[in-house]
Amino acid sequence: MEIQINNQNLDFTIEPDETLGQDVKDIEAWLKGTDLVLFSVKHEDRELLATPYEQWGPTPHTEVVTLEVTVKHARELAALNLQTILEYLDLLEQSIRTNNSERLEELLCGFCALTESLQKHFPSSEQLLQTLITLFANSRAEQILAWSDERREQALKLIDLVRSQVSFRLQEYLDPRAALKILSESLTVCIEEVSEISILLQTGKDRQAMDTIVRFSELSQNLARLLASVFPDNGNKDLQSFYQDLGNVLSELLEAFEAKDSVLIGDLMEYEIAPRLERLRSMLQELV
Repeated sequence: MEIQINNQNLDFTIEPDETLGQDVKDIEAWLKGTDLVLFSVKHEDRELLATPYEQWGPTPHTEVVTLEVTVKHARELAALNLQTILEYLDLLEQSIRTNNSERLEELLCGFCALTESLQKHFPSSEQLLQTLITLFANSRAEQILAWSDERREQALKLIDLVRSQVSFRLQEYLDPRAALKILSESLTVCIEEVSEISILLQTGKDRQAMDTIVRFSELSQNLARLLASVFPDNGNKDLQSFYQDLGNVLSELLEAFEAKDSVLIGDLMEYEIAPRLERLRSMLQELV
């Protein structure tokens, strides 16, 4: 049997008693440890991965002349998936705005798959995704189109918010440096907000303070992820040292939260974290 990966012949050792299913598993094992992912397996123009394993897995590999395999980089697949999510959200919004019941019903059939994809890309956005699921899961098109104007507007704003997150994550894959520049510019507002947390806590505005901390946490996580992408393998020692230092402060912040010590929380945010974010902003201005 001849195996072609991305139209190139592969010198792949096959045991004589293996089945087609085992051959595919061997290829997957061969790809492990790389950034490549099995995307397509074709035999005689039949896409095997799109059909039940039982229909092709037991086939003796001696009955297969050529196996056409396509592999893609994990980042490329992630970008393709994000693009599909954007297209779905655009159609969902259009269907609601135009009262297109038929198309909306078709889209709702794929809603579970949408939420599964979103959860993989945004595991930390649990509250946002749960709100989306609460609005649309197990709903029929006629129910959604019968919503009040207020609830419909809430749904459209939610779709737009999710779409913004997906669009930015897609940009991360397509042009991580440009995305990093956008995030670095967001640090200016974040530093101002973080510096005010102590005052918010002292004046009883706990909810506002917690919202600010959540935004700081999300921005920090996004920056760390992008920096790892732009500077892989700890390529920038200053950034590596910065995040080690920031990690120690965040550990203290976590302890303060566990102790419900609002004074310490405010002090750490204002006098420890805000100056470090200012330092990070300065470093990023030089790097991007």
